[in-house]
Amino acid sequence: MPRSEPDKQAADGVATAQAILIGLALIITLLRCYVRIRIEGRALTVSDYFIWAGWFCSLGWVICCVKTLAIQIDHPLTEEGWSDSVTYLKTVFAASFLFDIGLYMPKASIIAFYWWLIPIGFRRLRIGLYIGTTFMVCAGIASLFMDALLCIPVTDNWSLENQLNSVWNNPIALTANWVLNFSTDILLFILPFFMISCLKLRKRQKFGLCGIFSLGALTMIISLIRFVEYTSNFNLEDTVGDTWCTAEMATAVIVASLPGLKNLIMRKETPTNSSYVRNTHGYLQTGSGHPSNHVAEIRGGEWDDELELTFLDRKPSPSSMGTDAKDQQDGVMVTKNVTVTHHVL
Repeated sequence: MPRSEPDKQAADGVATAQAILIGLALIITLLRCYVRIRIEGRALTVSDYFIWAGWFCSLGWVICCVKTLAIQIDHPLTEEGWSDSVTYLKTVFAASFLFDIGLYMPKASIIAFYWWLIPIGFRRLRIGLYIGTTFMVCAGIASLFMDALLCIPVTDNWSLENQLNSVWNNPIALTANWVLNFSTDILLFILPFFMISCLKLRKRQKFGLCGIFSLGALTMIISLIRFVEYTSNFNLEDTVGDTWCTAEMATAVIVASLPGLKNLIMRKETPTNSSYVRNTHGYLQTGSGHPSNHVAEIRGGEWDDELELTFLDRKPSPSSMGTDAKDQQDGVMVTKNVTVTHHVL
């Protein structure tokens, strides 16, 4: 007996909702590239390419969803979730890879941004970044291996007789992939808040950065709702499940793109209570003329142009102030001809 499946009108409604989500993600991603190329005058970075990879996976996922919903109109699923269409089963199998890859591409973009942001001198943050990167890569690889190898032989994924053995119908794969995905989200959500304390910024800017990073919680909430929906009703209708999955993928792309829009939403301004010090060695000078500790500098000569952490945890020796080689031996990140801003908070 066929279970209640979406008619053409319901399928069109789901397709419209998914198109809106993927379209919004596309707009934000294009704005990110506009800021990078037109406003900042720089080429796209590895982080940007990861964002685009995530968006194209999301687009592929939506196309697969629309195709499966269209197939279900003529080939509705049974109460047990069986389908009599091999095309449907193959499409679902391909969609599982697009979904898992699409979830990890925005994470890879954020990790790449952190690698650029945190210099070598911040040992604890760099160690955390090494651990986070390793864990994320292992989690992504594990998810792909589960998709490919959990159902043996792989042809059972689109076999009409053994289709319930497919990875998409396996509760173990659902739970394991979600745990890996959610744990990496938590890791990426926590890490930037340790960086905030190392940034020498005004309170308004710190609150703004905290707000941007906190948007990662939105992806986690959607992911949690999706998992609860599937675990409470494993034979969840595709109209509901596909929408939640698309929302999670699109939100992940949007959240990962938002930090790149800083120069679009924050106006450049020159602070009134700051002093500019030209320092060829990149040290941020305090009023006494001594290098300050554990602060960040604004690079590029303009306010809010680019944020980058600089390791200044100890004073350089007098002999090291004259040579780049000595600076590198002291573990200090050197920047030539940089205008630095110091704020009196």
